[in-house]
Amino acid sequence: KRTLIYAFWDGEEPGLLGSTEWVETHAAELTRHAVAYINSDSNGRGYLGAGGSHTLERLVNEVAHEINDPEKNISVWKRSQLARIGREQGEAAKEARTRKDLRIEALGSGSDFTPFLQHLGIASLDLGFFGEGGGGVYHSIYDDIYWYDHFSDKTHVYGRALSQTAGTTMMRLADADVLPFEFGDFADTVKRYAGEVKALWQTKHDEIEERNLQLEEGVFSATADPEKTFVPPAREALPPHLNFAPLDDAVDHLSRASEAYEKALSTHESTVPAGELNPLLIESERSLLDPHGLPKRPWFQHMIYAPGLYTGYGVKTLPGVREAIEQKEWSEAGEQIPRTAAAIEREAALLDQMTKVIER
Repeated sequence: KRTLIYAFWDGEEPGLLGSTEWVETHAAELTRHAVAYINSDSNGRGYLGAGGSHTLERLVNEVAHEINDPEKNISVWKRSQLARIGREQGEAAKEARTRKDLRIEALGSGSDFTPFLQHLGIASLDLGFFGEGGGGVYHSIYDDIYWYDHFSDKTHVYGRALSQTAGTTMMRLADADVLPFEFGDFADTVKRYAGEVKALWQTKHDEIEERNLQLEEGVFSATADPEKTFVPPAREALPPHLNFAPLDDAVDHLSRASEAYEKALSTHESTVPAGELNPLLIESERSLLDPHGLPKRPWFQHMIYAPGLYTGYGVKTLPGVREAIEQKEWSEAGEQIPRTAAAIEREAALLDQMTKVIER
């Protein structure tokens, strides 16, 4: 038996005060019992926007197939898919056509999911409809119900669509015998992130190598305007080679473990011991935390998603590794790779444990 708690947060703009104080006050109880947190910050007209834990990506897609777009009379999933096909190019457009699930965004900060996801490791979603409501009034004196009624969701049909989307998601989480977390999409996403940070290191290496070569060749002195003050860039040491092997091994383990779990769940669907499995599923997001937190901000403990240290709301994925490389803090990057890999390994080991529970 599960309980739904509805909360309306005060003090959001001056630092997510309402939600953060509530989460910290009830941290022990939430850590033991909270299954998921579903957030909505603002809403308008247009396309379903969804971000959050990628273990819930499959659930969001399944719900979106069943919610009707109030203006186009097709599912909100189909409308989002067609919008991506029209907006993207190349492989991204091809993926939108062929991938079973539309990708959801990773969450940074700027709304009340932050303490739930990034401090306590509670699987979270952020939902809303956007893209056709105009805009330009956010946090101005015109940001009021008159503007919303006359220029945004004038008949409140997308407010209803958001209620249907979030409400259906909550009911499925509340009523499912086995909690509807899915790990294939999560493993695929983490593998993409690992590829990105390795490519980022290579890009930094190549940029520094090329700039040093241009300094040796005299490119900057030859092209500088003698009538203007110009200081050439300083020569930099090439970044050391980073050992990404622990990250690669952890990602491979996660992929194998997610496949084995999904296969076991499908094969033994009628005999899954939900009472034993669900507490482990709740732990799946907690496994991605590191109690020591991220460098320079230990309150943020999630090793897969975090707001960037210098980007405000903007998300950084595999943040410990990614931001160290971006800031050329190579020693820190070398330290963060095994920490991040350890979090992924904990997730993979939990999946192995859950597979054994099902098969037993």
